[in-house]
Amino acid sequence: MPVRTVLVVEDSPLTRRMIRRMLEQHGSLDVVEAGDGREAMEILNSQAVDIVLSDLHMEPMDGHGLMAEMRLRPALAHLPFIMMTAQHCPDSIRRTIGDHSSHYLPKPFTREQLYAALQRSSARQAA
Repeated sequence: MPVRTVLVVEDSPLTRRMIRRMLEQHGSLDVVEAGDGREAMEILNSQAVDIVLSDLHMEPMDGHGLMAEMRLRPALAHLPFIMMTAQHCPDSIRRTIGDHSSHYLPKPFTREQLYAALQRSSARQAA
């Protein structure tokens, strides 16, 4: 299933804008934005998205809380989830995220790394 709509969940407006620009340069993606996990859940309950790209550290609901809430809801449990973080301990992050996340994307990242994460997550969902 090709990715068409990406939900970007990031508390930094500047970082959200940067990610939106990267995704829009791809040309075939619609981007929806949320400033935290709660706002993301409101969006997920009202419109369809193909993949969630979420920061780990946010208030009031962080990336872990968002991912956990999504996995409890059958309509959302299948969505690919990419966790972004500036925390540079990949093994620890992967253990924390576990099998519930399609991918871990360390910040800062390039446009190519972002596209690769989207492709891997989309392929994992299709498998």
